[in-house]
Amino acid sequence: MSKLYGRLPGTLTATAAALLVCGSVALALSQAGSASDPLVSKTYAEGTYRSAITAKAAEISQSELDAAQSTAQQLLSSAEGQYTDEEIENALAEQVAALLAGRMTTTSLSTGSTVQASLGAELCLVSGSASVKTGELINLTTGQTAPAGSVLTRNQLYLVSESGASVSITSPASVRLAGEYTTSAGTSSGYTAQYTIYADALSDLGLFSGSNAGYELERASTRAEGLVMLLRLLGEEKQAAAYTGSHPFQDVPAWADRYVAYAYSKGYTSGMSATEYGSQRSLSLNDYMTFLLRALGYNDSQGDFAWKTAADTAVTKGILTQTHQQQITSRGTLYRDDIVYTSYQTLFLLCKDSNTRLCDRLIAQGVFTQSQLDAVTGQVP
Repeated sequence: MSKLYGRLPGTLTATAAALLVCGSVALALSQAGSASDPLVSKTYAEGTYRSAITAKAAEISQSELDAAQSTAQQLLSSAEGQYTDEEIENALAEQVAALLAGRMTTTSLSTGSTVQASLGAELCLVSGSASVKTGELINLTTGQTAPAGSVLTRNQLYLVSESGASVSITSPASVRLAGEYTTSAGTSSGYTAQYTIYADALSDLGLFSGSNAGYELERASTRAEGLVMLLRLLGEEKQAAAYTGSHPFQDVPAWADRYVAYAYSKGYTSGMSATEYGSQRSLSLNDYMTFLLRALGYNDSQGDFAWKTAADTAVTKGILTQTHQQQITSRGTLYRDDIVYTSYQTLFLLCKDSNTRLCDRLIAQGVFTQSQLDAVTGQVP
């Protein structure tokens, strides 16, 4: 135990070098590292950015380090003889994180907004989607770098490295920020996403991954994207990805090729013509309601519903409200925002001629677990 007393200042300083500028990091720390090295971020920051990050930490947080060290001394005294050195060092890391909590400010940002941050600033994406526009961030949760073009992962902590960095907000987002930064508003596209929380929930369940630019909830969806969503809701994405058959269409992008081939072979979808699937064409309301009704087991080829009135049938089944249907029809565009909302609602509906909800069927198929479902439903009003 005495050796830990001797190492205490160094241990705290090293931990603080990676964490002192990282306000609310308890969630990030709970997912980071391993038992042997609970702070992967500390190791990475020390090895790659030690001088700059340590200097910045010392500059803005020395008083908090002193407070953390005092508390840690008390922790060591009370823990002597009860825990291993490794358990105590893990506890110290948690204490530092707890003491530094609250330094971050939670900010709501609209699509197209930009965060310009200086060395030592930290950022945690709580909800929505964002990507690194310029510069480079350190992901303190995983110990990896996030260069320009990287999509940020929610509930992981990022630290701005040697040179500043800017982050683009790609859907309405809630972001925790600390350090030196500025934000600028983006240009409105004329539609503001309302259902980011449902996109977050579907993402956590592995049913929605967005694009390489984030959620992009404020743009129309394509037929290819709608088809992928159908396969996920059917619990057949893995089968589709492994499918080796072909399809006759010449306009299918590489990322959607396996999905289209699989769905075509299963009769889930057909093309616009013998050689055109219409991958990049906008998905219509009736198109996507047809997909959702099929996910629930209804079969339009057997007369359960008709494509031209699929939206009306979806209203009767509880997939969307009549008001929402009228809004989409009036504006003439089905946004990805509408897709995540209606998809989420469909999860909790009964499948055809069954007392089983779609979400229960997906749990039985191993698409996600009951605990994962409970976690997301606890966050959605």
